[in-house]
Amino acid sequence: MLTVHRSERGDVLLDALAEVLAVPGADPFVPDLIAVPARGVERWIIQGLASRLGISANIDFPTPAALVADAVGAASGIAPDDDPWRGERLVWLVLTAIDAMAFEPAGEVLARHLGVSRPGGWAEQPGHRPRRRYPTAELIAGLLRSYGANRPGMLAEWAAGNDTDGLGAELSEDLRWQAELFRRVRDLAGVPSPAERLAAACARLRDEPGLVGLPGRLSVYGPTRLPSDQVAVLSALAAGREVHLWLPHPSPALWSALSDGAAPAGPVPAPVPRTAAPP
Repeated sequence: MLTVHRSERGDVLLDALAEVLAVPGADPFVPDLIAVPARGVERWIIQGLASRLGISANIDFPTPAALVADAVGAASGIAPDDDPWRGERLVWLVLTAIDAMAFEPAGEVLARHLGVSRPGGWAEQPGHRPRRRYPTAELIAGLLRSYGANRPGMLAEWAAGNDTDGLGAELSEDLRWQAELFRRVRDLAGVPSPAERLAAACARLRDEPGLVGLPGRLSVYGPTRLPSDQVAVLSALAAGREVHLWLPHPSPALWSALSDGAAPAGPVPAPVPRTAAPP
């Protein structure tokens, strides 16, 4: 069951959270789980729960992104430590891909940004601007993670060889290098990206709640936004668990207007940036 709690004040939400946690779980030795966006929020919740309940202990505080990544990994059979799409491993895969692609016609945008020397045509020898390769790889890796979180359907389309924005429109010519780079990174990784695994993982999480080692009750406190992958995974987890969303929202009137159907259907997609890095 998915329960949404909303208030204009964080202390009011914390009062209600304390009431929920005051009821012991089925197994008192299993930690409660509260996903938080920042460590400062974690400390504030710990202090607030301690003042309300007398003690604040046996609680895990992952980030919402880590919670979702672990759930998708468990449902897809890829352990986090073995997933090439996580952490620094993805940066090195992107670096390998851009080193090759920058010397090909498909990588003209990358070549221009990296300062690849191309006298008389495409260069035969590497010639990058100093200190640009790794920051560029980091930026593109973050971009791919953002696409996976906000527009998983687009990455699934790219993996299938379709250079679209995931909503049916073709990518413009100056953006198609991103789809090609993603496919090269995917080949280097050797496994589908988390975005491609998302739909099947959510189906398994609904059908097999015990697949992930999560408590029967969990919370996500204080998110300012929920990307598409988090919405999908939390909805799937709620099919077999008690999931609470604690949302600070400043305007009851706006909330009512959105609840009445004024908001666009489904998550609003993040835009595809025009370039991977500033020129």
